Order: sequence, then structure tokens, then C-alpha cells
Amino acid sequence: MKFSTNILTLLVATTAAFSRNVPVKRGDPEKCYSEFKDKDNRNCFHTVICGLTNENFDEGCKTYASEKCQKFYNEIDKIPESCFYSNEKGLTRDGVRQLVAQYKYMCVKDEKDRLCPLPDLSINYFFKPNFSGTKEEVDRNTLEATEETCYSKKCTDAEIEFNRSMLNDQKILEWMFTNSNDTSIEDFKKSFEETLNLLTSKNCTDKAVIFFELYII
Repeated sequence: MKFSTNILTLLVATTAAFSRNVPVKRGDPEKCYSEFKDKDNRNCFHTVICGLTNENFDEGCKTYASEKCQKFYNEIDKIPESCFYSNEKGLTRDGVRQLVAQYKYMCVKDEKDRLCPLPDLSINYFFKPNFSGTKEEVDRNTLEATEETCYSKKCTDAEIEFNRSMLNDQKILEWMFTNSNDTSIEDFKKSFEETLNLLTSKNCTDKAVIFFELYII
């Protein structure tokens, strides 16, 4: 199966960029943070734009999953305008929604309390500041991690939900297109569809059953 990595490449680029600097108009992150009236909301915002690492994974996911942050992520329109670029490139409200959806699936662990394969690959390889892998390496490693995802129902379900949410959200697709290197919306849709086809195939779902019977029961 030919597997496209346009989506992962974009996620790597945006998350890595946001983890190094908060993109705001006029390059003034202090203004962005100072305009949050609620300190908890500011922390919820900071959590999703700064990316996940091995060092902050548990704390970041705990913050993300908190009742306070979940309420905040449903009220993204309340984020101060100073936190966004004045044009469509860079961080926008739709970009925040994409990052929130990304966190949701990256924070899921498998039945043995381990990182799911794709988040593990992203955090320990693609998100590293010195990452310099070739497109061929990214393609190969991504396909292997996606296929390995099949052995965990929890990871598979989370990845399916993420891909469906991206595929059905035109505004996020438009934001991804705007921030990509000439990758069309149709190409992004095709990539999400390819991933869904792999993860919902009988070959994939059977692996989760086998793994559960061998190692969980």
C-alpha cells in the first residue's frame, strides 16, 4: 500500500515550530499571555501550542484532559487576538483546534500503558530539534508505526477518531493547506482516507484481537 505522509510532515513542522516559539502578531508572546483573564486558561493554551516531549508528556496530557482545559478548548473564540498572526499563515483559531485534536489522540496510551506507535515515533524522532531524516525514512517509519498501531484497539480507535475529525473539518483542512508546501486540500483528504482504510481494514482489526488474546487476557 502506498502511504502518504503529507499530514504527518505538516504536523511535525507546525508542532515543532510552536514548541520553540509562540507565534503572535508583532512577535509579542507576552502581550498574548497577559491578555488572558484566567491563569488556568492561559496554561491550557500554552500546553497545546508547546508540543509534547518525553519530559512533559504526563503533565501535558494531564493538563490537557482537565475539566478546566476541556471547557476552554470548546471556547477557542475567547482566545485573545494577540495570540494569532494577522494573516492566515501561522497560528490561527483553526490551527489551535487542530492542535487540540492532535493532543487528544497523542495522549492516548495502549493497553499496557505505553505510548501509541505514532505519537511515540513523533515525540522520540520527528519532533527532535536535530531531526534530519529523509522523506524515504519518514515514509517508511510512518507506515511501520501506523501498521503497529493495529495491535492496540485503544491506539487504533484514537487514530481513527483523529483522522475522521480532520477529514470532516473543512476549516482545519484549509488551515493545513495554507501552512503546507503546496499540498492541496484534496491531497490531505486522500492521506486521511488512506490512513482510515488501513486502520479499519480486517487485517488491522484482527491484529488487535490477537494481541489482546495473547498478552492482555
